[in-house]
Amino acid sequence: MKNSIRLPMLAIAAAMAYSCGNAERGDRDAASTQVIDSISDTTERAQAMTADIDLPGDEKTFINAAATGGLMEVEAGKAALTISKNESVRKFAEMMVRDHTKANAELATIASKLGIQLPTSLPKDKQAHLKGMQSLNDKKFDEQYMLMMIKDHSATVKLFTEGARLSDANVKSFASKTLPVLTAHYNEALKIGKTMNLNNSGNGDDPQGMSPAPGHTN
Repeated sequence: MKNSIRLPMLAIAAAMAYSCGNAERGDRDAASTQVIDSISDTTERAQAMTADIDLPGDEKTFINAAATGGLMEVEAGKAALTISKNESVRKFAEMMVRDHTKANAELATIASKLGIQLPTSLPKDKQAHLKGMQSLNDKKFDEQYMLMMIKDHSATVKLFTEGARLSDANVKSFASKTLPVLTAHYNEALKIGKTMNLNNSGNGDDPQGMSPAPGHTN
């Protein structure tokens, strides 16, 4: 993902450099907009469009990661509600869709005030991972989904713990308020994992070998 993000950013820099000199500001903006519009991945486009927003890098990183993770939780929850027949899994999925939809809306409001555009769809690697999960059925899907939820929420709790220490007041408040909800999600995922007799349920084990490669943010 790092390389895929770097390319659009370099393209934008090249477009800006090309139109510098005696060109008017409008010409530079038009060149940048043209390059940005050519980026099909909405996550990369969002990051490109917010590159020059006057906000500390840690805040931008948190907002983008939280937005992408929130989208994934909602989409995975919807998939679980379609596929799973396990009552505990379905109730958990309902909670994911409800709570993360609410959190996503709150984050979108904060991002809008800061002039930050959030991604509207999942990155390609996460789309592929979700599609692979949807090919599973019954117990295999339930195992993969719950282990994914354990892994994701373990990482997300850490992300929001750091977010609660950021300098921007709105971002800090959002992270602090949402952290207890995410912690509850994580604990519930562990509880369900134990009832399903999942091995190594505390470390995000991946029995179907489908989780994204290390280094991808959830």
